[in-house]
Amino acid sequence: MSSLQALLDTQEGRAGSSSGGGARGGSGGWASRGNRWDDNRDKRGGSGWQARSSGSAPSRSGRYGNAGPGGSRFNQKEGSGGGGGSSRWGNIDISPRDHSGSRNRGHKGHEPTYEERRANIERRAVEDSRSAARSRRGDANSREDDIESLLSWVGPLREGRCTYYQDREKRFPFYTDERGYNLLQELMDTNKSLLQLNHQMLEERAATEAANVECDSKDVLIRIGQGLYAHKPTLRTKGVTWSTEEYSHPGLQRMYLRMKSIQRFTEVWCLLERSADLGVFDEVIQNAAPVRVAAVGGGPGYELLATKLFFAQRAPDLELELISMDLCPAWRPYVERLGFQFIQYDINNEEGTDPIRAAGLQPGDLDFCIVSCLMIYCTTDPVINMFRRLVHDDGVNAILVSERGERTKACTMMEERGGEVIRLIDPSGGMDERQAIWCSKAFCEEKLRTTAPDYEGHQKESVFPNVPYCEHKERRGGGKSYGYARHAPRR
Repeated sequence: MSSLQALLDTQEGRAGSSSGGGARGGSGGWASRGNRWDDNRDKRGGSGWQARSSGSAPSRSGRYGNAGPGGSRFNQKEGSGGGGGSSRWGNIDISPRDHSGSRNRGHKGHEPTYEERRANIERRAVEDSRSAARSRRGDANSREDDIESLLSWVGPLREGRCTYYQDREKRFPFYTDERGYNLLQELMDTNKSLLQLNHQMLEERAATEAANVECDSKDVLIRIGQGLYAHKPTLRTKGVTWSTEEYSHPGLQRMYLRMKSIQRFTEVWCLLERSADLGVFDEVIQNAAPVRVAAVGGGPGYELLATKLFFAQRAPDLELELISMDLCPAWRPYVERLGFQFIQYDINNEEGTDPIRAAGLQPGDLDFCIVSCLMIYCTTDPVINMFRRLVHDDGVNAILVSERGERTKACTMMEERGGEVIRLIDPSGGMDERQAIWCSKAFCEEKLRTTAPDYEGHQKESVFPNVPYCEHKERRGGGKSYGYARHAPRR
């Protein structure tokens, strides 16, 4: 990436030339919009959150992964730009695929390269930062405002119900009761600390990259992170959401901490609930011996935070050793701030090293693996063979899997190798493999109380109902009988 100083130099005299005409002030094109809690709307039964300048409320209909309002919730979670239509900067079209599956191309049918997309993200960040500085607006990206705005994703507890959000635009509400509210408050307190650390990193990098420049280089870094998060140039050119270099960018890390924390935390909490209902943890809780859990692809550690708090409720005296294993070493400070161990680990390593050996452990030393939103990168024969060996030969009780797609090829591949796969989400509206347990046949037969999930029971009793979201199944003619259309907690 070119230095910020070079970028600033190239923008002299062109600060107001961003596409769409006019200068952009305030938080720029990607920043989270200003939000407030509307007490009256909440009392009337609405979601409570109003996004200023947000336009009309979108429909939840649309194909999984389509962009903008009217698309699926998944796309909003991933931080797609609101407002619909493409986003063009100069001659480069950075819009996502259209509904037919083909990409909207720029002028003369040009398919922009990664370098072009990245250069436009950086140029846009500089332009927006200059524009905000000239308009003398307040620093919307200050440390205090950043942390305060994060708290607005979790609403107050009223009459035993709390509304919270997982998407960047706060368009799609989820509901929980007092139990979930208290857990989300602990998560927000944790995120305060992680964002403080992130702002230190932003300031340190800004000091080395762009000293004595006209606009705030920290603000530029934040805006670059917003652009990387929203437009995902690596995904659009190489099929991977973000590269290791992008994950290492403190601006993108800021967006990840803000936008992925609630999603990862609640999804893994529900994965643990569903697993516990079958008896996955019965033996380790009864034995009361230390339990070691590794989150493979664990990033900053939200999966482990959910694990820590889950067992603190279910088995408060159980000693846990929690390890986050991730390819990106830049997550280490965050993981260690949470009190967990970090090990840099590439699941696709050429040597075939598994998590046990990578952590310097021996077979039998690792009790459980958590795999969250990772298999999209590594559903290969060597990786599935490695997971099979972990549960059959190396003493891992179970691998707990939480993925994005309702069809997860890795589940079938695991079964083809003799592994047991228990799919945890109701399949009545169609196959759903987003959450599953992978284990050996022996563990399945000898350790579990049952292999038949009580889908309706979990939906009614879960701390975080409708996670991962299932209301789209009603439109397919399934799931309604299991309460997916009524995912607010019972009063």
